Amino acid sequence: MKTRLLRKTDLIMIFVIIFAGVAAILVNRYSGDSLIAQITVDGNVIETIDLNSVENTRTVITKTSPKTEITVEKGAIYFCKADCDNQLCVKSGKLTSGGATAVCLPAKVVITVTEAQSVDVVTY
Repeated sequence: MKTRLLRKTDLIMIFVIIFAGVAAILVNRYSGDSLIAQITVDGNVIETIDLNSVENTRTVITKTSPKTEITVEKGAIYFCKADCDNQLCVKSGKLTSGGATAVCLPAKVVITVTEAQSVDVVTY
């Protein structure tokens, strides 16, 4: 007597579980939460930017020594140019998600990106 390893209902359940997992990941990734970038120089906030509402690409030039140039575009922020020797801040690339950080240590410039999440439940 031959037994089957997987039945038709088992395959349907596996498909439903995989589909639900992929759907949950996509909903979480594209939920529309705002990305907020904060530029600080020597611990002082010089600018806070909502990256989702940026219309035109622009450059922020810091008045530090060494000088840094930060490019702000829709959904991303990054160091595009720096006068420091090692260029690690420029090599850090585009910051496009919450929790991302880029630092230019010689200039004491920090870019931090966070997600502004909407409230989904309030309890009393």
